[in-house]
Amino acid sequence: MNIRLNTTLGSLCITLLCLGWTPAALAKPEPDACIELGALAYDDWTSVDGGGSGMPAGETKRDYLRCKSCHGWERLGEFGGYVRRTRTADRPNAGLGDMNTESRFIAPGLGNFYHVSAWGVLHEGTGRSFEDGSGSWVPLEDNPAPENVAAHSAGYTLGNMHPDFSTTGANADDTVLTQDQVDCLVDFINFGDSDPKFYFHEVDQYQDPVVYYINSGASTTAGRTFYVENCLSCHGEPGEDFNGGNNGKPEGGIAAYLKRDGKYSEFVHKARWGIPDTVMTRAAIGTPTSQNMIDVMLYLQEFNGDFVEFAITSGMSGTWYQPDRDGEGFVLDVAPGEDSGWLMVASYYTYDGNGKQTWLIGSAATEGNSVTVPVFITEGGTFGTGFNPDDVLRVPWGTLEFIFTSCISGHVQVTPNADMMAAGLGFEVFDFNIIRLTLPDSCP
Repeated sequence: MNIRLNTTLGSLCITLLCLGWTPAALAKPEPDACIELGALAYDDWTSVDGGGSGMPAGETKRDYLRCKSCHGWERLGEFGGYVRRTRTADRPNAGLGDMNTESRFIAPGLGNFYHVSAWGVLHEGTGRSFEDGSGSWVPLEDNPAPENVAAHSAGYTLGNMHPDFSTTGANADDTVLTQDQVDCLVDFINFGDSDPKFYFHEVDQYQDPVVYYINSGASTTAGRTFYVENCLSCHGEPGEDFNGGNNGKPEGGIAAYLKRDGKYSEFVHKARWGIPDTVMTRAAIGTPTSQNMIDVMLYLQEFNGDFVEFAITSGMSGTWYQPDRDGEGFVLDVAPGEDSGWLMVASYYTYDGNGKQTWLIGSAATEGNSVTVPVFITEGGTFGTGFNPDDVLRVPWGTLEFIFTSCISGHVQVTPNADMMAAGLGFEVFDFNIIRLTLPDSCP
């Protein structure tokens, strides 16, 4: 048995050597190089720098093959910068802008996906063929017949499916991902320091264009220094339409480019990892770190005049109180409102001047980091099975004015109206600081 095994292994080794195999030939790239390769393959795996060898046979619509097209540059899919991106004949859907709402977020941090496997990259046996990308697109006519509606819907779904990138699936006879590309895409996607959570506190997709809240610890001074040393020679000043080593891209200059939907996430990917098969390599831009990226993005936001101060978003929802006033507090709920803004519902659980429990509630649209909520005091209802909403009276009480300076600290001014202050119930104007009792998953 041992003789047979040794003979078999010896034959296998001779065969592999005849085929030109060496241990180095199957070696995975070094960790740093692999993550860089994965980042470039995520942008365009058909590129030479991304480890590829060109487009598959007969394919002309590159966006139907690129990872970023469906998952977005920050890998948040429909929850990121591509929220309003719809499917067309030239690209798949990646947002909530149309009927296909399948989740596409694969970000360990903000996406809470945590881990991506090789199977998740390949979709072996479950993905579509390459030609079912743009080839399945059927435009919806102005006055569509039922047949046109059905064909449009079927093509829509098919074109938005993940391609099969395996060597045994629907595209096995065509150009597919190499093993290095698969391994390095997995390493890049699971690499914590390139996750959007290390760049952004939050991506506010309810704003148009999408608003990016840069992570804490960024420095505009350091960002300006990085820009001058690594970006200026090719792109000129941020507000300049400069035709340098970048062949005039982005058109209109970096400042104008960043004002469009989802561009901060595109910028941070390209500025950190480079653009495959161009002069903009990672080495050419100074091998930047995540710290360099948040610095330069903060500088560019400030330059653009759309520098984002701390603002109220859904991350403010929770229970708030003042430790010195333990026994009363606020429950705040912040959700998308009208006109791409935020709406806060505020409940204040407190007492009147005679010690009677008092519940104030109201709602209002937020403005940046502040909101003034008109609140009402309710009366007339009864407890339990005898409750009748028609019996409840909502009496105007006054206002609660909140100003927040961070995701865990704020200030509130309590202002009763004239009727309440004259009612002899001990209500008066006063203010105090508040902090969170419950910590958020992410800070706005």
